[in-house]
Amino acid sequence: MSRSTLLETAQQAIDGFNTWTSESIMAYRAPNCIHQVLPASLQRPPLNNEEYKAYFIPIMPAFRDFRLKVHDTVVDEAARKVMMHASSTATTDLGPYKNEYVVILHMTDDGRKVERFEEYVDSAYSTDYMPRLREHLAGKQKI
Repeated sequence: MSRSTLLETAQQAIDGFNTWTSESIMAYRAPNCIHQVLPASLQRPPLNNEEYKAYFIPIMPAFRDFRLKVHDTVVDEAARKVMMHASSTATTDLGPYKNEYVVILHMTDDGRKVERFEEYVDSAYSTDYMPRLREHLAGKQKI
């Protein structure tokens, strides 16, 4: 496992979100991958692949033109981790969406899959925006 392998896998994760399909978002994950949205103050439980799909896929259509941009990357070869500072933009029925992240990807022994995805979000923004978006989506489903 090399630095370049870790970076390639990290790029697959970024590309997966920029492609914005359920297949592309799940493709780089190991079968035992755990995804956790942090900080802990958000009280979001760690999710395995099936739980993450059940959570994330239903809200994907709410985001149009989703783009994830990486600003900085740090690689720890010995620990098999890639850390990225990133930001995203999209359009929703509520208007523009913008969030900021620190993502820590923990890779498998060969560095080719992600076995833990830690997603630190802008907690103030997420605490305001996501409940409003979920409420909006729930209202649309009742129609």
